[in-house]
Amino acid sequence: MITTNKDRLVKMAVMGEVNHPSARSGYRVDWDGQPRVGLGMSGVKYNVAVGDPIYHHEEGEHTEPGLSMTNSNPGEGQALAVLSCIGNEVTVVSGDAKGVKGRITGKHGAFLVWFPPEAQEKICPGDKLRVKSWGTGLQVVGFEEKVRANKIDPELLEKMGIEEKDGKLVVPVVNEYPCWMMGSGYGMHPVTIDYDIQTTCPEVWDEFKLKEIRFGDVVCLHDQLNWWGRGYYKGAISIGIVIHGWSYSAGHGPGITTILSSKDAAIVPKIDPDANIAHYLGIK
Repeated sequence: MITTNKDRLVKMAVMGEVNHPSARSGYRVDWDGQPRVGLGMSGVKYNVAVGDPIYHHEEGEHTEPGLSMTNSNPGEGQALAVLSCIGNEVTVVSGDAKGVKGRITGKHGAFLVWFPPEAQEKICPGDKLRVKSWGTGLQVVGFEEKVRANKIDPELLEKMGIEEKDGKLVVPVVNEYPCWMMGSGYGMHPVTIDYDIQTTCPEVWDEFKLKEIRFGDVVCLHDQLNWWGRGYYKGAISIGIVIHGWSYSAGHGPGITTILSSKDAAIVPKIDPDANIAHYLGIK
């Protein structure tokens, strides 16, 4: 098993709130010119959860599981975006579900949060949420110069079955994808936003089993370097978590928040169909 510097990482409270769906006026046009309403982002989802398949949602477009959390105050919103990590504990601090605890499951434009279904029924847009942020500065001991960790709670990372073998980190993943499938989000910083596996080309959907992806799946991206930005780097390996659903918009698709990245073959993927954070967090 791996060892991290978690005992030296600062834990602190940051605040967010449940945001409201912001439906577009009219239709958006798909990659092939077809109009679509495009439901999916923001708000509270009662019947979409981490661990569920990302495909088959009617009018689904970047569908987010659970609920979506932001902070409209510019400074506080930036703190929330930078400091909070996947797996961090979230507590409802206002409204009918006050006191209930959940977990962050992804970083899109907003954070995506899981709460128990009975609590989800009581949560409304505008309810205040407190995050116990922990994970900024995380490093894997012995791999400080080889592997960058990003947006992951240290205790969640420890539950993911990662092993050190022959000087490399062996990471369980559900599937592996080539660099040329990556689209929206290229060049952006991995700390604050995800990027997408493109679903613009129907011919590759079956080849790479894209319709079988689940929210929370851990996946491997080949020749992708996610250190100070995102881009092609031959031989690089990045590990990410699927955080939002299918897209019919050009250059878009399932969203990936990257959690580990190496440019010198220090990461080795190992196929495991159960490599999903819903399993690791015990929330499905």
